[in-house]
Amino acid sequence: MNNGKLMRSFSLVMAASLALAGCDGGIGGKKGSDTAEGGGVDYFKLPETVEMGVAKSVLPGLKLKSGETLEDNEYTDYVLNKTNIKTRVLWWASSTDFDQKMQLAIASNDIPDALVVDEKTFRAMAAADQLEDLTAEYEQYASPQLRDFYESTGGKALEKATYEGKLMALPSVSIQADAPSILWLRQDWLDRLNLQAPKTIDDLKQVLKAFIQNDPDGDGKANTIGLTGNTINLASPVGGLHDFKGIFNAFKSYPMIWTKDVDGKVVYGSTLPGTRKALSVLHEMYADGLIDKEFALRKTPDDLVANGKTGSFFGPWWAPWALIDPVKNHPEADWRPYMIQDANGEYNIASVPVSNYFFVIRKGYEHPEAAVVYNNMRVQAERTPDEQAKKLDPGHGLWPLLMTIDYADAATRKHDLLLEALEGGIKKEDMEGEMQLVYEQALRDREHPRANANDWGPPAAYLLGGGILKLPMNVTDPVFSATTKTMERSWANLQKLETETFYKIILGDAPLNAFDQFVADWKAQGGDKIVEEITEELKK
Repeated sequence: MNNGKLMRSFSLVMAASLALAGCDGGIGGKKGSDTAEGGGVDYFKLPETVEMGVAKSVLPGLKLKSGETLEDNEYTDYVLNKTNIKTRVLWWASSTDFDQKMQLAIASNDIPDALVVDEKTFRAMAAADQLEDLTAEYEQYASPQLRDFYESTGGKALEKATYEGKLMALPSVSIQADAPSILWLRQDWLDRLNLQAPKTIDDLKQVLKAFIQNDPDGDGKANTIGLTGNTINLASPVGGLHDFKGIFNAFKSYPMIWTKDVDGKVVYGSTLPGTRKALSVLHEMYADGLIDKEFALRKTPDDLVANGKTGSFFGPWWAPWALIDPVKNHPEADWRPYMIQDANGEYNIASVPVSNYFFVIRKGYEHPEAAVVYNNMRVQAERTPDEQAKKLDPGHGLWPLLMTIDYADAATRKHDLLLEALEGGIKKEDMEGEMQLVYEQALRDREHPRANANDWGPPAAYLLGGGILKLPMNVTDPVFSATTKTMERSWANLQKLETETFYKIILGDAPLNAFDQFVADWKAQGGDKIVEEITEELKK
């Protein structure tokens, strides 16, 4: 199974969990509900029916139920009954064509009342004075639950949706658990070889050497490899499988991240000295055979895990979902998470951009408060659903507009909740639907460890993956995750230059000083100009 298939499998498992939970993602997840009214304001229902025109992205092959349309279905009925907002689909497009059609509509100023856009589009629309200021509406109408989600980011999400001192959108909230790159190791191999879990890069080298040379699977053959890699990315800002981000981070290197140096100047993480050091170590590890020799050519690194040929890879906290099939093949595999320290014994990560999408209202729309009321309703329907919301078909998913709003620390909250439940501190019926399901799986897995990999995966993700996220970590925040004019023209070539140089250095096809030439070329071919543009953009 290749990396893409594993990612899709993870998505399907999560979707199934939510469906079984009654359309509830859980907020972290004890049951609870917001007070419907406060200070004379109903957070969930406008006093009179209002219309809100939207543009909708539709998945290819979507099949509507008999009698339903994109504008009239169980979801739009729920929205209307709950909020008094009647949504009208002004136009729709397949998800593959939606962005182009949306950009044309924005360029011609033919904008729906409400849209969900990416950061680049949000900032462009704000700069063009196409958006309604939502500052007052948020202060008056935002429900305690919605505020709680945004407060979990330390105010960073609302700050990202602020332009020239005004709240010009309601932002999404990314789950920060995806930021750390975790080293997943087979504990049963460590135990068989009498090895301690690694803490440093040097420790990791020793473990990988033993995993390769000392027959950790006990089959009497020299057929195991060390660390896996992939051909998709070396260090994606968002957690992925089989990358090397954990090694880069150990050198305080944050590739593909825009941040600020000690003098407060904007810098690109891929061009900094720590990245050079990490590439040097990765080359040494590859040359010594500690990294899969075929990783740059191998299309299916997941097969090495599934077939029991490796006991080590870097991945995100949710890796146990992706390990369900491998554990079915090898029930004895005891996968555990670890983090690699820097030279000072500390853990370093770069956070995930706090918000990627923005719910915007066109300037001049008569009822901007509808944006806040709509989002109050939608997050409640997903996180703490009422009986009507639980009846919505989760496989249908016809919300007029949709973006993720969750606790930034949702994974660790659920870790704590699951532990509390397993220790008897909270009853199953007092948890949200998803966590009830995971709790039952955890009980079955405790009784029969890894007998059913489907019962092992979700609890392991929260208990193991969510648990290691509680380690103290030095967090570097990205300062920019949108696009500038020069990036539109030059970014593809700059990324190609970066990727090719880094792979060549690791594989030994280019010397380490090729990094210095890369930095010089990167700056000359648009990098310096992009830094200038980002610096100016951050002043707005």
